[in-house]
Amino acid sequence: MTDILKKYQLSIPAKINEKMPVLLTDDQQDLRMIVAHQLSKRNFKNILYSSEATETIDVLKKNQNISVMVCNGDLSSLKGTDLLNEIREDPDIGRPPFCMSMTNVDKPKLLLAVEAGVDEILVKPFTLGDILPKIYRAFSIFHNPKNPEKLYELAKKKYRDQDFDAASEIYTYLHQSSPVSARPLNGLARIAHAKNETEKAFEFLQKAENANPHFVNTYSLKGHMLLDQGDMEKGLACFHKAFKASPINPVHYRSCAEKLLEMQQFDMMATVLDLAIKNKVQFPGIYHLLSQSAYRLKNYPDCIKYIQKEIIRDPQNITYLNQLALSYKESENFEDATKTYNKVIKIDPSNKQALFNKAIMLSQTGKEKEAVKILKRMLEIYPDFERAKTKIKELESG
Repeated sequence: MTDILKKYQLSIPAKINEKMPVLLTDDQQDLRMIVAHQLSKRNFKNILYSSEATETIDVLKKNQNISVMVCNGDLSSLKGTDLLNEIREDPDIGRPPFCMSMTNVDKPKLLLAVEAGVDEILVKPFTLGDILPKIYRAFSIFHNPKNPEKLYELAKKKYRDQDFDAASEIYTYLHQSSPVSARPLNGLARIAHAKNETEKAFEFLQKAENANPHFVNTYSLKGHMLLDQGDMEKGLACFHKAFKASPINPVHYRSCAEKLLEMQQFDMMATVLDLAIKNKVQFPGIYHLLSQSAYRLKNYPDCIKYIQKEIIRDPQNITYLNQLALSYKESENFEDATKTYNKVIKIDPSNKQALFNKAIMLSQTGKEKEAVKILKRMLEIYPDFERAKTKIKELESG
């Protein structure tokens, strides 16, 4: 293993860099604050937070240089070990050293955590003095040249860099080292798919399924690839296998729904999200996705209902408010549309979408002078906004 590490010149950091961000994942804010306070006293100033699985994935996608992650093993949305699996399998993110907090730790639970790839365990209730040694230990265990996770992360990075030959060589080595693991076969399938070698990609996926029929990510990956091929029925069937294997995992529901939104399959998207809600799965943005589906299907009452649910959670979210205003407008509820646009403009006086859509609505309801006034104000902010210029000419010419 060290030979292949040397070949690709993978650096092994000697110690943790306190300037790099630490990610604290816990749905209990008080516990996040306890850990953050202790870290800040030891010069860890760049601390990021997440409270559930999909939010964690988003944070990691935006921050590829996380030095270490401390995660509650009993998140309400997903177990810490399951979240770690999603992090390890997502090719778009780097997997940081992973320290997991647990209660009532016994030998079987400890062995399961280690088998799942957890680097270190922080036993609850913990003292402030317990936190830092566990973080340093997690960092040290992960950044061990003999740790196969380093190779998996190197393969993912090569894949992200589109160095497919190197990624394929590393995944092949990992497969030879662990022939009963589905992970390297899934990696090889991704590479083949990226190279448009469709038949080879599905052969790798079949081998992965044969190696471990319980590995949820194989079904999700196969679902994505089948949808890319336009095979909606088989693609959704694979996703449903993933949902059955891990019924409360929000990552796969969101991934499937976003793919269907991209493909403009709005009915199917709504069905997937309805199943998630039926299974009591919740994640930030689930009702926003449902509202997008309803809006595209011109089901404006449902769109309004769903987006209002998101606004309860995030009342200052301009994206949600703009969508709500647009849905009111399409429902010809111009009074509530105006109130909502005004709220957006109060939060963000130069918001292009709200200003323009409000002006269009005013022009449609016979208030051309007010519409022109808003459009001229827009041109002071956005002098090159051609749609506003065109609309002014249209309104002023009669």
